[in-house]
Amino acid sequence: MIQDPADRYIATIISQCNLDNRDVLEIGCGKGRITRDLAKHAKMVVATDPDVDALEKARAAISAGNVNFMPAPEGVPDLPANSFDVVIYTLSFHHVPIAEMAASLRKAAELLRNDGVIVIVEPGDGGSFTEAKERFGAGSGDERPARKAAIRAMNSFAGWIMEETVYFRTQFQFVDEEDFISSLLPDFWQQPEPFVREVRDFLKQHRTGDGIILEADRRLNVLRRCETTHNS
Repeated sequence: MIQDPADRYIATIISQCNLDNRDVLEIGCGKGRITRDLAKHAKMVVATDPDVDALEKARAAISAGNVNFMPAPEGVPDLPANSFDVVIYTLSFHHVPIAEMAASLRKAAELLRNDGVIVIVEPGDGGSFTEAKERFGAGSGDERPARKAAIRAMNSFAGWIMEETVYFRTQFQFVDEEDFISSLLPDFWQQPEPFVREVRDFLKQHRTGDGIILEADRRLNVLRRCETTHNS
């Protein structure tokens, strides 16, 4: 599976947030797909994830000297206040337990310098990849309740303004049906025959000369301190 072959994530991020010569904390780096691109622009990136196995794969895949990898079992790492210019949640905020979302944002804000921003990239509602997650439980499955809770938490974060949402679309490219199954549906062959047939029919609709191409809507929000908070 190739995620985001057209580099839509980083293009959208840098269109809304200057990373040049900035210290960046990435929360939820996973296997490092976006970390790699952040490192091309930022002065320094601290990439964190609670999944140690994913973190090791990211470390093995990225050799940039300005990236430091750090396990963060609680989501936001314990680091000195005022250490970063940008904190970015890369498709990770909706994975924070709903009751802990506000606390996660507060802890992230404490790590920022006065003019720092929080960037949150989240799944959107549309696209064939999103349909596969919701219909078949592919990957992390149906995330609609968590996505809605994440938006509520961003909107209600006291002392911060959520700027206008920027929408974009990215792609997932699979070599073939087996690539999709092994990547996102590991228990596929234990499923009933009607389910197997439905998945295969779905994938057939999205087969191209470059393999199976699925699309997913994404949303990006920048959170900035209110002027009164910033000046206090």
